[in-house]
Amino acid sequence: AMSGRLLRRWTNPLRRTFSSNPAEGYDAERDQITERAYVAPRLLPQYLSDAGDITPYHPKDNPNGHVSLSVAENKTLEDLLLPKFQEAYKDITADLTYYQATSGTPMLKGALAKLMTTYLNGGQYTFRPDNMIAAAGCNAILDNLFFCIAEPGDAVLLPRPYYAAFEFDVQAKAGATIVGVDTYSLNDHVGDSPEKYYPTVKGLEKAKREAEEKGLNPKVVLLCQPNNPLSVVYPKEVVEEVWNWTEAQGMHIVSDEIYGAGVFEPGVEHVGLGKIAAERGRRLGNRAHVVYALSKDFASSGLRVGTLYTENQPLLVSMNKLNDFCQISAHTQHALASILSDEKWVAEFLAEANLRLLDRYRSIAKVFHLCGMHVLPAESGLFCWVDMRDWLREDTWEAEKELYKEFQDEARVLMTPGFSMRTEAPGFFRCCFATYDDHFDEAVQRLMEFAASKGRLSA
Repeated sequence: AMSGRLLRRWTNPLRRTFSSNPAEGYDAERDQITERAYVAPRLLPQYLSDAGDITPYHPKDNPNGHVSLSVAENKTLEDLLLPKFQEAYKDITADLTYYQATSGTPMLKGALAKLMTTYLNGGQYTFRPDNMIAAAGCNAILDNLFFCIAEPGDAVLLPRPYYAAFEFDVQAKAGATIVGVDTYSLNDHVGDSPEKYYPTVKGLEKAKREAEEKGLNPKVVLLCQPNNPLSVVYPKEVVEEVWNWTEAQGMHIVSDEIYGAGVFEPGVEHVGLGKIAAERGRRLGNRAHVVYALSKDFASSGLRVGTLYTENQPLLVSMNKLNDFCQISAHTQHALASILSDEKWVAEFLAEANLRLLDRYRSIAKVFHLCGMHVLPAESGLFCWVDMRDWLREDTWEAEKELYKEFQDEARVLMTPGFSMRTEAPGFFRCCFATYDDHFDEAVQRLMEFAASKGRLSA
């Protein structure tokens, strides 16, 4: 029998998914694998499985295939990236075929530190390369980080809605449990604006009580900012309030700022933990950790480059050793260090990337408006949050699932249902709009035809 602490690892009653307990159906004799191995793939949200199972659209080879607007990748920047990558990868030397520093090469960590200092901290708080770990993607960073700061029976508080694959990062090996922090249902004093989704002390206190009532130990607050799936940039006072509360509780705060250089709305500014620390004249300290990667802002999800900044020295020692399992290849580190060191190119690239995202967002928002749907004003990232509650046959999760399947089977367009993002009410969807131009145009056409077939397209 599993111990009480390990049992909580697999049967968190606060998780809400389309499936039942992820350990259900496990048979040690039949499966010949451990229960944790059986559970691991079942922690991933259903929409990721669906995205992998569809027959993808191609304008020539498969014009009737599904158009995916459910995966947060930016495919609008190949014309800017490929020439730079091709140039950088030519400069490969013999020493790159041998072992490198486990935590990442000095050149790459130096380039990442400069990038994060400039674009996450506004140049006000210097990230030091010696306080960084570079690993094969943000998943690897988070997996190892939570392995080091949380255990089975610990709770990680995370504002809802949230990127549901965090559950895999937090639970698969570390064995901790995510407890959602309510936002939307607690902010009754505002309308359906970004402020409706800001985390508050009231929500954090409620989540802490819920965790403790389930026998869990609240240990970490995980803040995804700018937010996935909302594309909302939290104002400085919101981040400060969350950090203040976390420190008062003696908890860790992990600030996932993977979309921090991708703010496209004019007049909106990302405020990372580093910038707040600089304005307070203090260091981050041992319980504040910043995560970043090149997958989103630099449209390079396939290169697998994630990084952690922390000032906790024992944590750095452990993360360095754990990084043996997930180092980035030496030639990729070399090429990216060269690219990121070209500060003029980086500035021009990010400016153009964000202009393209703003244009895409405005285009898709108009389409959803014509379809009678409300779009939460997006400020950053590769997606927008769409209110489709008027399209539901009834106000239930089952009705949301039915609408999700209608989009998939009739419109042949795949988006992310709010249930998969652990939102508080049915009828919301995430739409990832940064796909190829021809895929985007096809998706727009299909969405409008689908809306017309339902009698919902405005003139």
